[in-house]
Amino acid sequence: MWFLGVISMIVISSLTILQQLKTVYSFEKSEFRVVPMTQHLARLHGSERDAAIKYFETKDNFSDQTLALIGDEFDNDLDSLKRIVDREELRSLVERVSAHHTSYRGFLDRQRSILKKDPAYDPLPAMKDVEPLSKSLEELPERRSGALTTALIVLVLAGLITIAGGMLFARTLTRPIKLLQAAAEKVGQGLYETVPITSKDEIADVTRAFNQMSDELKQVDQERMQMMSEISHEMRTPLQVIKAGCYTVVHMKDGPVLNERQREAVGMIHQATNRINQFVNLFLDVAKMEAGLMKFKFEVSNLFDVLQPLVMEAQLIAGTRQIKVDFDAQEIPLLTFDKDRMSQVFSNLLSNALKFTPNNGSISVRLARETECNQIKTNGKGCIRIQVQDSGVGIPEADLKKLFSKFYQAKNVPQVNEKGSGLGLALVKHVAEAHGGAVSVESQVGVGSTFTVVLPA
Repeated sequence: MWFLGVISMIVISSLTILQQLKTVYSFEKSEFRVVPMTQHLARLHGSERDAAIKYFETKDNFSDQTLALIGDEFDNDLDSLKRIVDREELRSLVERVSAHHTSYRGFLDRQRSILKKDPAYDPLPAMKDVEPLSKSLEELPERRSGALTTALIVLVLAGLITIAGGMLFARTLTRPIKLLQAAAEKVGQGLYETVPITSKDEIADVTRAFNQMSDELKQVDQERMQMMSEISHEMRTPLQVIKAGCYTVVHMKDGPVLNERQREAVGMIHQATNRINQFVNLFLDVAKMEAGLMKFKFEVSNLFDVLQPLVMEAQLIAGTRQIKVDFDAQEIPLLTFDKDRMSQVFSNLLSNALKFTPNNGSISVRLARETECNQIKTNGKGCIRIQVQDSGVGIPEADLKKLFSKFYQAKNVPQVNEKGSGLGLALVKHVAEAHGGAVSVESQVGVGSTFTVVLPA
């Protein structure tokens, strides 16, 4: 319906413009023929006036015949002009010319009659008082200028209507497409939104199909999360049993003594169980996050006290691979946050930095307070910015927008030996936003990545 309305408006405007242009063209065409002939009549009238003056001065037959010939030529040209006039405005002008000449001929006849009765009469003073025909034609340039002005106004209006119609048409056409594009990007991030249908055209059909796809994907994702949540819950008890069994085997006093190889095997089982248990806990946290059931224990504390032990632990691990870890911490005020959840955030970021940084690389952690923060609302108190920068493999630009979606892993993951779950950064984003903050990433392949967490001060 929008398209039909816009197209109808443009068609009606175009027809109106064409009609106006036709009118202007017709007027200009009439003027093109009438104006030169009218100006020629004005010149003839001037010659007729000069001949009359000469006749009244000399009173000879030659001057009288010349005056008569000029008068006849004027009448013939005036008749021709009347035949080609097709507009009321110009017809009235020609009628004034005709009336002026008729009046002038009557004036000459009266002067002749007076002169015959009184040969001493001098008609020349009366001749000077006669208004020349050119006075009646002074408005011709103004009329032509008015026609030109009308044409220019019509052209300007045509341009404005065309631009306005084009902008309205483009907006009508592109707005639903932009909404679809934005919704598609959110679906790629795991946010299954639908787009309102505001028309009954082909774009509405595409939007309807997109909404159906989004709803189906949302249902599939919910079913998958539900299934994974149930599996994770079921795995928790066996994992605890395995961990307890490993501890008992290693530390029991009355049982058989394990040799070195057996101890290593039990240790490997214990480590693998811990990794599985960490994944289960992380997945359950993400499930709670999506269901809106994640609970936070906010308390006033120093973020430095949470971050420093994590950095020191990362330095110990990095030392075995000759990776340098720097920690630049400025003095910051006390904040209100959940210490356990915030510990999860920076543990994930540091773990990723270690995972993707090659041997002999570097990692830099920076903690600072800033007064200007465009990413979040600060209420004029500034913000706390925490950056974790590494010299790792980097992240392709195409992956950056989806990086914080659950289960998503960048295409450069195969370049490292250890793979993650694809859940850590999704949890980082949720926890940061739950604290009124935000997380972002900048990266360049082959150079490294910088993850930034911003929290209100």
